[in-house]
Amino acid sequence: MARKQKPLLVIGHKNPDTDSICAALTYARLKTEVFHEEAAPRRAGNVNPQTQFVLSRFETDSPPLITDVRSRIEDIMIPREELITLAEEDTLQTACDLLTANRFSFLPVIDRSGKCLGKLTALKLVSVLRRLVATCRDDEPIGETDRNLLAGTISALVDRDHTTFPPDAVVKDVLRAIGKSNEGGFIIMGESKELDGVITRVSFINESRLRVVMVDHNEVGQAVDGIEEADIQEIIDHHRLGARTTSLPITFINRVVGSTCTIIADLYRTAGATPPRRDAGLMLSAMLSDTIILRSPTTTALDREIASWLAGLCRIDIETYGSEMFAAGSSLEGMDPKKIMERDRKVYSEGERKFSLSQFETVGFGPILDMKDALGGELERIMSSEGCSFACLMITDVSREMSLLLCRGEPRVIGAISYPRREENLFEMKDVLSRKKQLLPYFVDLLKTL
Repeated sequence: MARKQKPLLVIGHKNPDTDSICAALTYARLKTEVFHEEAAPRRAGNVNPQTQFVLSRFETDSPPLITDVRSRIEDIMIPREELITLAEEDTLQTACDLLTANRFSFLPVIDRSGKCLGKLTALKLVSVLRRLVATCRDDEPIGETDRNLLAGTISALVDRDHTTFPPDAVVKDVLRAIGKSNEGGFIIMGESKELDGVITRVSFINESRLRVVMVDHNEVGQAVDGIEEADIQEIIDHHRLGARTTSLPITFINRVVGSTCTIIADLYRTAGATPPRRDAGLMLSAMLSDTIILRSPTTTALDREIASWLAGLCRIDIETYGSEMFAAGSSLEGMDPKKIMERDRKVYSEGERKFSLSQFETVGFGPILDMKDALGGELERIMSSEGCSFACLMITDVSREMSLLLCRGEPRVIGAISYPRREENLFEMKDVLSRKKQLLPYFVDLLKTL
């Protein structure tokens, strides 16, 4: 039976920010409702306080979490609802009829509660038939004893000690495991022992890779785990290029704008469609977040034009709402140094060096600078665990339109930073608001001189 194709998964980067989450939500809806291709949003990490404020404001659920896009057995198995099964009480005649009529090599055996007891193989039935043939005289009908054998239950023939796999097992791992077995098919069941499905060797012939749209990133290092094994069909982004090569052409939209949601909103306009108020609000929120209420140097004329259009659709004053959004997102209540660092962090590679850049947007530096030593320790942990030459936290005060840079790492790199030094490992960056357009290019150029 041909299975319905699974939807495109629209996924942002790890440590998702507001643009990443809102882009996944709104692009999935655009694909489904305007372009009529089923798509589903996902997130590759936890939602931060600013994004949660946005989702609550527009009464939208967070996308489901996905941490790995490698294909699982549940993606290729024949599910329980499509299976023919046997009960222990069934007769050999019933089992023989089902196996021969459907040309199956085995059938699962379940109890009345749905738990899997094992499987009955055609090979076991053949062994019974051979015994019958051996006991029958040539050209004589089967006797009463043999008829009774065919009318007995299958219970004694059920294979209860057989290889099974859980539905979340990785396809590649299972394929390696069954290469050591002569069995024609395998039962899929989880810890509850209920029958989830079956796989046969034919199951692995079908295309099983998950189809993915990457939004708000294009570098493999920032993507959900297992992206190398996924079928990347589209990339919608506004960052520097660092994408892997693909075996087939894909849709790749990368524009010099302040936000991925600017691109998605423009796709709505190009298609002659008007987003619903909810989606207009989500896209506007993402744009204001990424451009720091349209003040960042990444802001373009298109960003301003589309922000005005979206604000009209959702009836929002940009300055008032933007200030509320950043105030909600800058609260340190319940946040430890690790959460602050991981809230919006990306890892980059330049030459032989790997480095981590985090950004935290706040209103006033005081409270977060009180945590400076603990944050420095977190930077050192990142360097150690991820093999980075250096790690930095860019603390951006949206009210003063400036940033502070807290650093740890290779002395040669830290010593080469030319921004004014407030104190050891802390630098002042006036008029620097964008990690993408200002801080990242600065470090890329700096590393080339070392």
